[in-house]
Amino acid sequence: MRRSSRDDHALPPGPARSISAAHPTTRGMHTMKGSIVLVNDTDDPEITRSIAQERQHRLTQLIAALRLFSRWGYDEGEGFAGHFACRDPEVTNAFWVNPVGVHLSMVDVDDLVLLDYDGNVLAGRHPVNIGALVLHSSVHAARPDVVASAHFHSPYGRIWASTGRILPATSQDTCAFYQDQAVDHFFGGLPHTFEDGRATAEALGGLNTLILKYHGLLTVGASVEAAAWRYITLERACKAQVLSAGLGPLEPIPHDVALKTQRYVASEESACVQFQPLYDYIEHVDGAWTTEASRMPVVPAPTPV
Repeated sequence: MRRSSRDDHALPPGPARSISAAHPTTRGMHTMKGSIVLVNDTDDPEITRSIAQERQHRLTQLIAALRLFSRWGYDEGEGFAGHFACRDPEVTNAFWVNPVGVHLSMVDVDDLVLLDYDGNVLAGRHPVNIGALVLHSSVHAARPDVVASAHFHSPYGRIWASTGRILPATSQDTCAFYQDQAVDHFFGGLPHTFEDGRATAEALGGLNTLILKYHGLLTVGASVEAAAWRYITLERACKAQVLSAGLGPLEPIPHDVALKTQRYVASEESACVQFQPLYDYIEHVDGAWTTEASRMPVVPAPTPV
C-alpha cells in the first residue's frame, strides 16, 4: 500500500468560496483588507453571480490560464502530462478539466470535460487523462475550499521537484510559498489509481502548494485565478532556484519577515488580483477563445438526493 510522506510548514486551509462572496472580477481591482491595498479603487467588492455566470467566469479564466501555460512552455513535449481542473459551481462533486489530444494553445470551452469524482462524464466529448481524474477528484473531494487545481510538468518545476526539497524563502517571490508548501516524496510511476490520488491529497493536506518528487508541481486555490497565479509564481521561483545553484547556498529571509510577506502577497485575494494582468495579456495577444454566455457548455441538472 502506498504511504506518502511530506515536508511542510502548515497553514490552515482558507474558507470555502461562495458564489456571492467578495471576489475580484477580471476587470475590477478591489481593496484587499489585510493583504493588498490598491490605490484609486472604486469598484464595489461584493460580486453576486448566478450559477450560469459563475460557471462562465470559471471556464473562461481556465481557458486563459491554459493558453498562458502553453505560451510559456509548461506543456512542451509531455503529451498526456498537464491538466488544470475547476469545480463546477452547481454540480459541486464534479470538475471541468482539459482533455487529452487537444493542445493547450487550442483548448476552448467546448473542449473541456466535466467529470464527477467517480469518473462519470457529465459533459464533453473528449477523452481525459486517467491521472487527471484520480488526482483532481481526490484533491477536490478532500478540500471543499478548493475551486481549482493545476498540475503540470513545467521545465524548472520538474527539475526542482527532483531535489525533494521545499523552496527556501530566499526572495520576496519565494516567500509566497513560505509555510504553505509540502513535498510528496513517493513516486511509483504514472498515477493511475484513486489510491494514488488520495495519497497526493493527503500529502497536500490543507496547503496550497505541493512539490511531487520526480514528477512536477501542484497548486490549488479558492478560484481559478488564485491556482493559476500560484502555479506561475511557483514555476518562476523554481527557475530562480535552479539558475542560482552555482552561487552556493543563498541566505534565507528571516522567519517573521518571510511569514509577513507570504500573508501579504499570497492570500487568496492577492493571488486572484495578481492574475488579472496576465488574463488581460493573454486576451490581448490571443483572445481567440469563447466568452459568450450562449456558447457555454450545457450541464445536466444535478440528480436529487
